[in-house]
Amino acid sequence: MPWSDPGGNGNKNDNNPWGRRPGAQKPVFDIQKITRELKKLGGIFGSGGGRSGGPKMDYKWLHLLPFLVVAVLILFWLASGIYVVGPGEEGVVLRFGREVGISQPGLHYRLPFPFERVYLPNVAQSRRLVLGYSGAADTRNPGMMLTADESVVDVRFAVQYRVTNAGHYLFATANPDQLISFCAESAMREVVGRSKIDDLLTSGKGAIQQQVQQITQNLLSRYHAGVSVDSIQLLDATPPKVVQPAFADVVKAREDMERARDEARAYANAVVPKATGEAAAMVTNAEGYKQQVVDRAKGDSARFTDILQAYQKNPKVVSERMYLRTMQDILGHTPKVIVESKGQPVIYLHMPARTPAAVSSPTRSAAETAPAVSVAPPVAPTISPVALPAAVSGASS
Repeated sequence: MPWSDPGGNGNKNDNNPWGRRPGAQKPVFDIQKITRELKKLGGIFGSGGGRSGGPKMDYKWLHLLPFLVVAVLILFWLASGIYVVGPGEEGVVLRFGREVGISQPGLHYRLPFPFERVYLPNVAQSRRLVLGYSGAADTRNPGMMLTADESVVDVRFAVQYRVTNAGHYLFATANPDQLISFCAESAMREVVGRSKIDDLLTSGKGAIQQQVQQITQNLLSRYHAGVSVDSIQLLDATPPKVVQPAFADVVKAREDMERARDEARAYANAVVPKATGEAAAMVTNAEGYKQQVVDRAKGDSARFTDILQAYQKNPKVVSERMYLRTMQDILGHTPKVIVESKGQPVIYLHMPARTPAAVSSPTRSAAETAPAVSVAPPVAPTISPVALPAAVSGASS
């Protein structure tokens, strides 16, 4: 737009091409008003009123300005002593580098710097350090240890600990984590050096972890580290790569042994109850037989006592009854021949042998079990009543 063209602000004498065009909005600021205000402000710091003839200002209060600035700075310096101890933290207050107190969680105040200073360690947090073998092919690896059976093993373990004394944790050593790692590695080397590699790789891990934890805690307590070791976890224990195939064979053989042992236990669980039952049955039968024999002996003893008492009262009658009963038992199972006193047979009494059925069924009647009587060939027997007992006695002899 040429400079000669009229502007759009309606002023015919204004040839500014950047003037306000017709219909444009009025700007939110006024350049002329801003200029007048700046002139008034410049007159305050000048020796008199501005060229526009503004009012003069009294400078008597300016000598108080440095004191006000110093007072504000002192106020901010004093307010810098306010601090907050968060949950799980403890505030260790140092005065000129010396510990003077412990602050619990909450709002507190200390002397501003450089008089006092506060450290806020977290004592409720469980901290963890992973030490030992890192997997790198390094001949100076800190996780490579020697066992009691002269085997080399790569060990990787973790230390879980908490801060119990904030002052000791901060100032007992320049690097608390480094002290804890040195103590834990020393304890692990000591325990591994007393253990066999089989215990380290199999079922002995629990005992090794407990021993390492105890030794590490004793060392840290001696150094006043201000920490408590919660646990030692053995993450990995592997043999060196050059002997890993041999160790794999050993592990496989151990698994086969465990499987065979489990099978043997299963067989024992199946056989032992059966044998126990049979043994119990044998013991029960033996006890029953024992009781039967004892009862029979007691009965025989009682019967003998009764016979003895009867014999003492009448010996002749008892002797004759015992004789007849004995002869009855003997002659009841043998063939019998009745002869005369001269030795000639008169009657033959055939006594057939008892069958097992006849012996085993005592309920059969006497008529069924009575032996049949057979008569000898026709000889007219003439039996003398006087000679009969002698014949019978001769036959029994």
